[in-house]
Amino acid sequence: TVIDSFNSNNYWMDNHEFQLLPNGNAIFLARFFRTVDLSYIGGSPVAQVEDYIIQELDENKNVVFEWNTKDYFEITDAPHINLTSQKIYYVHANSIEMDPDGSILLSSRHLDEITKIDRNNGDIIWRLGGLNNQFTFTNEINDSLHVGPFCYQHDVRRIDNGDITFFDNGNFKTSPYSRMVQYELDEENLIANLV
Repeated sequence: TVIDSFNSNNYWMDNHEFQLLPNGNAIFLARFFRTVDLSYIGGSPVAQVEDYIIQELDENKNVVFEWNTKDYFEITDAPHINLTSQKIYYVHANSIEMDPDGSILLSSRHLDEITKIDRNNGDIIWRLGGLNNQFTFTNEINDSLHVGPFCYQHDVRRIDNGDITFFDNGNFKTSPYSRMVQYELDEENLIANLV
């Protein structure tokens, strides 16, 4: 028996993340393609670029929060993507986590990045990993072919002691390997210590 169902307003639902929140709201990932002229970087003048959207709906299915990657990320932020392809999957968001302080943690696989987002105004609070990394990593080995110690990660979670965990797929490391990581974050001084 179907008890309830949810649809994204104006976008396609994504299968990576859907959460029912304690206040009765639902938060999830959605996707949308837009046509972009990428000829300025050698790409197609009519490239199909996939953006990711975070939507939060209240109990009456009204949108109470919406955040779109096209407003905050650059297509060129994805270090491993062929930007001359007809379809550009530059973000590939795969998890969202509600932070105890009310903000959102977003994992973007193709950016090699965890992003903390202010749920009040949509501003980016910080970026961990990838080309726009703001953190200094300690107790970590950078053996990857790009800028950070993890890549193509999944499933970011904030655990009870305040640390974050996620699965580092490691696709683009010099010798590819996967691992589960836990980082203690100093969010004031922007230090990520591998626990």
